[in-house]
Amino acid sequence: MNWPLGMLSLVMASMVVAVGGAANAGEPTLAEEAAFRAAVAQVAGAVVRIEPVAGAAVTGAAGEEAGVASGPSTGLVVDPAGLVVATTFAVPETAREAVVVLPDGRRVAAKPLGRDVPRGIVLLKTDPIPAAPAIEPVPRDLLAPGQWTIAVGRGWSAAEPSVSVGILSAVDRGWGLAVQTDAAVSPMNYGGPLIDIAGRVIGVVAPLPAEPAKMMRGTELYDAGIGFAVSLEDLLAVLPRLAAGESLASGILGISYRSRDAINGAPVIASVRQGSPAARAGLRPGDRIVAVDGRLVRRIADARHAVAPRHAGDVIDVEVDRGRGDEATRVTARPALAAALPPWRRAILGVVVAADDEDEDEPARIEWVMPGGAADRAGVAAGCHVASLVPLDGASVDGDVVETPSNAALAGALAGLEPGGKVRLGLRRGDDVTATDVVLEEMIREVPDEVPPPSAGGGVGGGVDAVRVARLGGADVAVPPLAVIPAGRSPVPVLIWFGSPHGAVDEAEATAWKGAAAAAGVAVILPGSRDRREWSGDDIGGVARAIESLHALRPLDASRVAVAGRGPGGVFAWLVADRLGTACRGVAVFDAPLPRRFEIDDAEPGTAKWMLLGGGRDDDAARRLVADRDRLARAGHAVGTLADLGDGGPPAALLCRWAAVLGLL
Repeated sequence: MNWPLGMLSLVMASMVVAVGGAANAGEPTLAEEAAFRAAVAQVAGAVVRIEPVAGAAVTGAAGEEAGVASGPSTGLVVDPAGLVVATTFAVPETAREAVVVLPDGRRVAAKPLGRDVPRGIVLLKTDPIPAAPAIEPVPRDLLAPGQWTIAVGRGWSAAEPSVSVGILSAVDRGWGLAVQTDAAVSPMNYGGPLIDIAGRVIGVVAPLPAEPAKMMRGTELYDAGIGFAVSLEDLLAVLPRLAAGESLASGILGISYRSRDAINGAPVIASVRQGSPAARAGLRPGDRIVAVDGRLVRRIADARHAVAPRHAGDVIDVEVDRGRGDEATRVTARPALAAALPPWRRAILGVVVAADDEDEDEPARIEWVMPGGAADRAGVAAGCHVASLVPLDGASVDGDVVETPSNAALAGALAGLEPGGKVRLGLRRGDDVTATDVVLEEMIREVPDEVPPPSAGGGVGGGVDAVRVARLGGADVAVPPLAVIPAGRSPVPVLIWFGSPHGAVDEAEATAWKGAAAAAGVAVILPGSRDRREWSGDDIGGVARAIESLHALRPLDASRVAVAGRGPGGVFAWLVADRLGTACRGVAVFDAPLPRRFEIDDAEPGTAKWMLLGGGRDDDAARRLVADRDRLARAGHAVGTLADLGDGGPPAALLCRWAAVLGLL
């Protein structure tokens, strides 16, 4: 809740009662109130009301007409020459002008100059506002959780500012974009100042998103005691660029990390996108980031906090350790961040490597070479280890040796290259290392006829008799799924199949998968549905638990996990893939269009999926299928064809062959 300044005494009295109401708290409360009033008085003349333009017109000093629609908010005069900061909540990208209502009631027209897109800030230009006082920013290094904060706005009334008191909860939220306060904020005071007890401006209240909550904007939090403010010190640093009309975008470095833990994982680079700022600056896969702009980096979150606040065009210093152990050297790169990266195209050698069980010291061992693929044409044979990779042309680290001590390192090195580029592989067999040049090709779309033998997929052959069917139970599993598990001890690919919902799965259904699972060396999970009529959100959690239960029985190959389904089961497969995130590497569906409002992320190293789509028996379904294919392909995902299933059972052989080659490098 926001209170007019005149109600501040009542607000303070209520705060004392809430805290516990000490008997002699009157004088300290009055002293605090006086301090709050004095602080607000210092900035009140710079706090204005922002109203969008519509029908009813007023005339600005320059003769422009402006009018008022609905949805007033707040702004802050940062320069009496007529520069006012507001948020994109009040002045969206489509707005050409706005109305600024001054504390004395005058209404002036304003036009957007520049925008800080990641922070949701827009700079407006009006005629001079000589009565606006100068504002003083609080240096970021003087901020600390627990200090007083006061949010000031004029969204409720242009005549009198509203005031909300709280404390500073955190100083580095939104990956360094903002500070956090528990002062009550709302869309009415977005754009207003968040000040300290001395009347200095900490920042500008803005609807920044809370990423852990998966929110689009912070407007979802305004009534939850969580508010954000963009540091005024940060805004003043880019004010000349905004005044010049620039639209500042987030700065992109163009790397991915080996660890799947985006917070506490080691900041070791997995891939460097070709043509990216990181590539042009000479960063390589395997480099471990130790500092950004002098700020120490120990984990991935540290690196993100250092890079995320920067804009496209900013040059940063990135210090990395290159090499391993005592042979590591310290290297400094100075990339200029970009606003966007070229679309990513996945380049492959055409090999499947043995699952390495997270062994970072063993180079990737090739278990299978795709017939007719790039590696096969170059004479690469199964059984050798890929000890190194040297990009020979069109590469980010042209001519430099990239060591590939693990599967992840090899995958990361390839992810930064383009189809058509040439690489020199250092192939080790025993004590001998030979150099082989390979021209990379684009990721395949269709499932090849020949796939890795069961020994490569994790099985040991033996046919159907070597496959067992197990019930994946658990105390909290209402409908335990069945698993079809090939013989052997090495990690296996995993396929999860969703048919029509019908309750528990019986062993007869599992029998139909045994031959395909044995031939391809793939484990198959067949979940049941709690409701015989439909798949539901309750069933999604059971899928993750089923994977964990299967892993307890047999090691799994994390690079080859896929979901598939038909009809309602296919639609559910999309939802499960979304929930599994990067753990799911492929989706195959038949007669199952993309769910409405389903978000498709652009393909990136580590997140790209291989899709198989089929169906479209009537005209409407065919149109949906074409639209879905185009949408996925535009996002950079490989999209193949799932042949017409007719009225028969699942295409077990095709899907198991597909799962066996999902980890294609």
